[in-house]
Amino acid sequence: MMIQGVSIRDMINQSIAVMTKPSVSTFEEYERRGGQREAFTYVGTAAAIAAVVGLLFGLLSGIGYAILAGGVTFTAPLIGVFITGLLVYHIGKSQGGTGSQDEVYYTLSLFMAPILAINGAVGNIPLLACLALPLTLALGIYQIYLGYLGIRSSMNLEQNKAIITMVAAWIAQALIGAVIGGIVAAIAVAMGVATGSVQLGQ
Repeated sequence: MMIQGVSIRDMINQSIAVMTKPSVSTFEEYERRGGQREAFTYVGTAAAIAAVVGLLFGLLSGIGYAILAGGVTFTAPLIGVFITGLLVYHIGKSQGGTGSQDEVYYTLSLFMAPILAINGAVGNIPLLACLALPLTLALGIYQIYLGYLGIRSSMNLEQNKAIITMVAAWIAQALIGAVIGGIVAAIAVAMGVATGSVQLGQ
């Protein structure tokens, strides 16, 4: 499968390279091989793999739950990558970064997509999710390190400014997530009240 001249196989090979030989120079070798379209296609492919697993195992709890699990598993990572890339780019710019949005998104996708595919698939299999918890935690910690290297590479930032960019992006993303979560919860309660499934106290 080709996406703007970059094949999925090439992107997988690039992911293997940056994850097995993590360094700023390794990321810089690939950061201009693709752009936002390639990044979202790659992450979307990984999310689809996780979503299919979530849908299949969600059937054990009913068709409604399965559809919800599959939908959330697919859409949440795409929204997360979009917000993360946007924050990294703009905050990095404020720190003197000179990278482009294409470089940021493509660089982030090279490690986020494979980790998403692994954690997403494993996490949706109940028993396996428990057994693989140490691996999931290890990958989460490793992703932080890869994120730091990716930010340094894609935004051309020195160590301290890359750390500031990463931490500020995390905080901003957490705040955005809290606001979105609050809105979704309020809508859910309102729908529950409207349908009578939720009774508010007098």
